[in-house]
Amino acid sequence: MKVSDGLKRIALAGCVAAVGLALGGCRESEQDRVLMFEKGKYLGKPDQPLSDETIDDLRMRAQQQRSS
Repeated sequence: MKVSDGLKRIALAGCVAAVGLALGGCRESEQDRVLMFEKGKYLGKPDQPLSDETIDDLRMRAQQQRSS
């Protein structure tokens, strides 16, 4: 049984499309995420430092909660 060239081309195009969809279907939010973990060590991106204004706001909120 011989497969025609047209059928081969259709099968190849289908495979290429499937691979393209599989690779393109990855969510951007999942790119560059940590996949290998070390026990007791955070391997993610470091947190951004809080601004002085944010620190002052948090201190005021804590003070208000203590006085209530």
